[in-house]
Formats: sequence, structure tokens, C-alpha cells
Amino acid sequence: MKSLLIVSLLSGLSALIIACHKSSEPVSVVSNSAASTNSPIPPAADAALLSETLKKLCDPVGGKVSVAVVHVETGKLATVDASNELPLFSVFKLPLAITVLKRVEEGSLKLDQNVHIGPDELIVGTRANSQRWRNPVDFTIKQLLEFSIIESDNTSSEKLLQLVGGPQAVTKGMLSLDLQQINIRTTIKDYVATRSNPNTGSAAALVKLLSKLQNGELLQPAQTDLVIGMMERAKTGLHRLRGNLPQGTKVGDKTGSGDPNPKTNFAISTNDVGLITLPNGRGHLAMAVLLHESTLSDEAQEKLIADLARTAFDAYSKVR
Repeated sequence: MKSLLIVSLLSGLSALIIACHKSSEPVSVVSNSAASTNSPIPPAADAALLSETLKKLCDPVGGKVSVAVVHVETGKLATVDASNELPLFSVFKLPLAITVLKRVEEGSLKLDQNVHIGPDELIVGTRANSQRWRNPVDFTIKQLLEFSIIESDNTSSEKLLQLVGGPQAVTKGMLSLDLQQINIRTTIKDYVATRSNPNTGSAAALVKLLSKLQNGELLQPAQTDLVIGMMERAKTGLHRLRGNLPQGTKVGDKTGSGDPNPKTNFAISTNDVGLITLPNGRGHLAMAVLLHESTLSDEAQEKLIADLARTAFDAYSKVR
């Protein structure tokens, strides 16, 4: 009897030890919204792994980079030197457009308001854009926004900059929206004349702007749809963020391109920022890529941006 009691006690103790051991093992817990196979939103990609992969792609750039991509719906952020504040060039036309549309909402400007522009106000850009301003002409503010965002026209952008009160007004407007590291310091006309004091921003700030835009936190619905629609019709970045994505992927972007670098004869800056819609209702990516003083050819810089976008796209599009 005594032997049976000892065996029973030992068996119970062993069971208790095994149970305690199992309870101490790590348990994988994933939120239902991310893990459910019925949810269209994918589990957030491993941000650290994605950041590492993006960094390896950036290694050959031979200059400065500022890269960030965030899955808007989950907030997962991957970066490569995303706090680097680099020249924006025409990317600045996106915060400019948001500033203009804020003034529209406030009532100080109207989308159907006519604006007169004379040939003496021409800011040199592409040949097609320059021909538009050979004679005095009136356009609405909405049309000027379309020229600025869709065609990256300089003359219309300069006029819009005047209407909102100049470069400092755009910077102040961004700060009022809790967007730091977007510093608009100079007009296009002054930059063309001096090639100094460029407008700058960081990829981190730009993806924050894009996420807020997508979430309706910057503008009212009508103005949000208007600016995103213009970005989706943009003609200047076909080989950048859009360049390596599956056919039919919806992208809205704003590019920026610098002058030839005298040391390499390649573009001193090649930029693209935008919103990428993932397939099957999986949400959106806000992505910003700024390259500065790269030793890569213009084509290679654009290809790098395209490859970075495809890598991020794949990270969030694969079935898990």
C-alpha cells in the first residue's frame, strides 16, 4: 500500500512538472485581423527583414538615399536612412497641391477661379509644358493643379506657390498638419536662377503625408479624391514606382528629377513618392524613394526605384 501511494504521488508530481514546462513555452499570438484567412489585409510583413532587403538593393547607389514604405492599414514601416532630408525637386508639388486644396476648403481660393498667366511668367520645363505659356492665358486653379501634378509643369506650380503665399506658407502648412521634415524654402524661379537652397524632405515625412492623405486626415473627401486622382493620372514616373509592378496595379505618384550632376552627367536627384494599391483588397502602400548624387545612370536609378517598389509590393501581396 505504501509503495502504491509513493508511485501515485510521483506520477502526480511528474504530471505537474510537465504541465508547468508546457505553460512556460512561448505561445505564438497573432491578432485575428491579421491572421485570419478570411481577412483581406495580410499579416504585416517583417519590417526589419524588408528594411534589410531594401537596404541591400540600395547598396550600389553610390550616393545618398532616403527610403520608406508603410502599409497604410497596419502602420508597419520599413526604412533605409528614412530621416535623411534630401532635395525634393518636383516632389514638392505634392505638398504644394495639398496646401492649395486646404485654402480651397478654407474658402480663400476656389477651384473654378480663373488665374491669368502671361508669357513673362514662364518657368522653363519640358518643351510641351513651355509651349503652353507662349501667349497670355487664363486657367482655373483646378487646371493649374492638373498641370502641376499630372505633367509636373513648372509655370503652373510657380503660380500656385504665389497664390498660397510663397514657399514658407507651404512649410507652415505642413507643420500645421504635423508633418515635419518637409521644408519648402525657395520658389522654382529662384532655384532655377541660383541652383541653391533646394526644397528638401525626408522619406519618413513623405510616407506620413501619403498615409494621412490616403486615410482622409489631410483633406475633405472631395479634395482627397481630387489630388489622388491627379496622382493616378501622372505621366512622369512610368519607369519609377510603377515600372516593375504587375500590369493593372493602381499607383498614384509624384516624381522629382534633378539636373545633371557635373561629376557624372547623371541626374543629381531621382525621386518618386506615391500610393500603391495592393491586390485582393490587401490595402495600400505609401512609399517614398529619394536618391541624391548617385553614381548610377539615370536608367539605373529609375530601375532601382522600380525594384524597391516591387520588393515592397511582393512582401505584402503574397498569400500567407
